[in-house]
Amino acid sequence: MTDNNDLNGKFNNRYFKLLLAFLIGVIVGSIALLYNNFLDFMTSSVVNISSNLNSLQRLSFILVPALGGLLVGFVIKYGSLTARGHGIPAILTSIETKERHLSYRDLLTEGFASAVTISSGGSAGRIGPIIEIGAGIGDLIGYKLDLSLFDYQTLLGCGAAAGIAGLFHAPLGGIMFVTEILFNRVEKSRLIMVAVSAISADMIIRWSGQELFLENINLGQVGSAYNFLTAAVIGFAGAVFAVFFIHTLKFLDRKFRGIKIKEELKPALGGLLMGLTAFFIPEIMGSGNRVIVGLFNQIDHNLSFIFLILFFKVIATSLSLGSGGSGGIFSPSLLIGSTTGILVGSIFDNFFPYFSGSASLYALIGMAAVLSGVIRAPLTATFIILEFTHNYSLTIPVLIASLIAERTANFSGLKSAYSPEYFERFTD
Repeated sequence: MTDNNDLNGKFNNRYFKLLLAFLIGVIVGSIALLYNNFLDFMTSSVVNISSNLNSLQRLSFILVPALGGLLVGFVIKYGSLTARGHGIPAILTSIETKERHLSYRDLLTEGFASAVTISSGGSAGRIGPIIEIGAGIGDLIGYKLDLSLFDYQTLLGCGAAAGIAGLFHAPLGGIMFVTEILFNRVEKSRLIMVAVSAISADMIIRWSGQELFLENINLGQVGSAYNFLTAAVIGFAGAVFAVFFIHTLKFLDRKFRGIKIKEELKPALGGLLMGLTAFFIPEIMGSGNRVIVGLFNQIDHNLSFIFLILFFKVIATSLSLGSGGSGGIFSPSLLIGSTTGILVGSIFDNFFPYFSGSASLYALIGMAAVLSGVIRAPLTATFIILEFTHNYSLTIPVLIASLIAERTANFSGLKSAYSPEYFERFTD
């Protein structure tokens, strides 16, 4: 008969742990690839159909997010309540102890519920669910092998980093996310394992031939001192909209929790309200990735319309997730940030026309600023933008905006949108 100490010794072998990290990266990268391709197909169909309908036809189309929300409500009720809202708070809760961990049922419910929310037009991101699924896979492996709390947490971080690397081609961003958000301290052995998972997940995506998100963009003269000043202004503006986003999400989450109807009907109500909003601005439906790419491909921007997208994307995402729909806030934050950057940069150019920069540059800086303000992770935001573009001359302006946004958002008194104190998903 094999002694438990012998098993623990085997699992504590550092090469075995590296193998586990590699396998987690491959598994999560493969899941991210399938999940991303499926949602690309579904959301493009929904958005394209809605954009081509006349006003009378779109009246019936507003029911699609409500029907999706109704399905999500029942999936969450009979599947797992941990799939409600956005998932990182659940990870932050479960990482503290092995006693409260994610199950296979939690992960299946999360994946299905978020896919329904997004593909039916709900305003939510896809990265949050993939991070939770990735972390959950590491969680399950560590729990089943009865590893120490340190190793258990490390595998959970490996899965989370692999999720970001798998969706965004951003292994460094995934590593920094785990470092800034999940871990209180980072040892060399832990960092190596997280890096192995992130790199292996990224390689799966690259071998698939999937293109990078925002590569080969004309950014103009990135390194001018003028752009550093603009980045600082965008950083302050990004903090304002980040706080507005967190406050709105928190406010509507509390409002929906207080509504006296059955829990499974609340995502349908949120979907209906979101659909009514999307009747006027269909661009707010889905995660927002396609809208971001469209903004980068435009030469002239209608600033009034850009502001409407920004404002109503905050409202739509808060309705979709606050009502109990499933999804993430990562991608919506990037759309809110890109519109913030274009707005502030364009207004700034009106005062200094001889030093005008690129709207694409402003959008990238704004993406980093709002994301940093929302999740309070400036290095994560910086590295993700750098890896989006493979243009490392962006480092200084993006880092300036990210740091200013994070510091300014902290002054508001509101915590990160990932705070379990605000968005607790587990129920006793």
